[in-house]
Amino acid sequence: MVNGMKSANEVFLFELAAMQDIEREARSILGLLIGARVHNDTLKRIIEDMASASNQHLERIDSCLRHLGTAPLQTRSAPIRGVQEDFQDFLRAPHNDAVRDLFALNTAQRITKLAIAGYEHLTDWATIIGAVTCTQCLLKNLVEKTETSQQLRKLNQTLSEQLLATAAPARS
Repeated sequence: MVNGMKSANEVFLFELAAMQDIEREARSILGLLIGARVHNDTLKRIIEDMASASNQHLERIDSCLRHLGTAPLQTRSAPIRGVQEDFQDFLRAPHNDAVRDLFALNTAQRITKLAIAGYEHLTDWATIIGAVTCTQCLLKNLVEKTETSQQLRKLNQTLSEQLLATAAPARS
């Protein structure tokens, strides 16, 4: 498919399919995060909300595809698979709860930032090709991902400070 693209619409559909893959794989990774026994209740709630939101985001992408009168392409996103591999590698070694939670949080942030970049790009393309309904769906996904990113960033500050405080050597 990549070599045969001849129009902005085809590029858009290819990128939209990659975003679909990111959302599907994000759900899988988020399930791994919860399965890794995240202990921080706030983090657990945010990750559960992210997984639920991925379902809604996929529904909006499907709505966009229906509006365009096309079926989804089967495109894979390499960056999301890298995030998944990194987390699986991390889990192979023993870690205490605080370190595991912080790494899970960082993984959730990577997923969110990857999605934000994708939705920004797709929203621009949808606007260029005049796909108004798609622009609205993708913009809603972008806004929600941005809100989640802000929550994760705030929590990251708190968890990082807590981990640093517990790891700091005692001062005389």
